[in-house]
Amino acid sequence: MKKLLMLVLFIIFSIAGEVKLVTEISPPFEMYDKNGKLTGISIDIVRAIQKEINDTSPIKVYPWSRAIKLTKLRKNYALFSTLRTKAREKEFKWVGPIATIELVFFKKTDSNITIHSIEDAKKVGKIGVTSNVANYDILKSMGFRNLDVITTGVDEQNIKKLIRGRIDLWPALKFNALYNIKKMGLKGKIEPINDVVIFKGDLYISFNKNTDDAIIQKWQKALDTLRKRGVIQDIMNKYK
Repeated sequence: MKKLLMLVLFIIFSIAGEVKLVTEISPPFEMYDKNGKLTGISIDIVRAIQKEINDTSPIKVYPWSRAIKLTKLRKNYALFSTLRTKAREKEFKWVGPIATIELVFFKKTDSNITIHSIEDAKKVGKIGVTSNVANYDILKSMGFRNLDVITTGVDEQNIKKLIRGRIDLWPALKFNALYNIKKMGLKGKIEPINDVVIFKGDLYISFNKNTDDAIIQKWQKALDTLRKRGVIQDIMNKYK
């Protein structure tokens, strides 16, 4: 009887402590390959952590709004990749960073446009943005008035506009943009302006704030160990 009770308690606590992993689709960090398999920088890093700690929790894909809502409401839910900001600091517990992102301007490689500052960028002809993307809000809050805005769309639309000369600059997350440019067969035709960084931040795994600290520490320790071994850099290099 005692052994049965111990088994039941073990199962209960195992279930209670299981991490529920949720993410969105955001290439090249989270995406599907041509065979429909979930892959990407963050996916590979999270799976490497899971292997390190013998965690077998499945990764569920949801729209961002649902994923972040679930993580805020339910204990042991973990969402990735989440930009760690001051506004979000107390809403979650954090494991990371898993990657650093930079928002920079891109131009055609043969363009004669030269900028050395944010103020310089405010003087160019047109900067292509999408109204439902954070890039638009960031530039608007910085006082940009030369924004060429499309109401809906994905990176590919602004990349095409840049190639065709319909816009002069395009602000985008550097790693994501380089991936999409390569995917479209335009590598070498569009380049980042590395000297002017609009925004820089770190991506983390954000856990529900009621998650036990022991879980957070275990995940963080595994990530730190993988980074020391060079595993994280190897994963990043795969997607360059």
